[in-house]
Amino acid sequence: MKNLILSTAFILAITGSAFAGSAEPANEYVLKTFNQIFKEAINVSWTNTGNHFEAYFVGDNNVKTRALLDAKGNLVQTIRYYKEEDLPSNVLYAIKREFRDKDIWGVTEVSNKNGVNYRIVLRDDKNYTHVNANSIGETEVVSKYKRGDK
Repeated sequence: MKNLILSTAFILAITGSAFAGSAEPANEYVLKTFNQIFKEAINVSWTNTGNHFEAYFVGDNNVKTRALLDAKGNLVQTIRYYKEEDLPSNVLYAIKREFRDKDIWGVTEVSNKNGVNYRIVLRDDKNYTHVNANSIGETEVVSKYKRGDK
């Protein structure tokens, strides 16, 4: 019985993700805004999440990006995934000053009506540390995990 439930859940998940990945923007407003803002986008894939359309693509400097637009073509949010070299200098300085013994492993930048925030993963020999930072360089440690790869 357990195998039947797991198999059914797996098939439904595969079927659902196949349909979600092939959605195209529903209207010209979404495409117009997207093409104006993200001229350099390559490998664009779209999903429709109800009243919003999400584009996942590779943008400038090979930065992986997600853009969420509403049906009127308004940009609601962007999420960018990158490494240390693309952080703004003031945020990079604050992180390097406060966490001298850690390397920046990855950055998730979230930009929306509330501003720009950075979720930064730091690592050292023993731990991963998750830090939130804002656009003026204020930081907050969110969590710390022991590395499982050591």
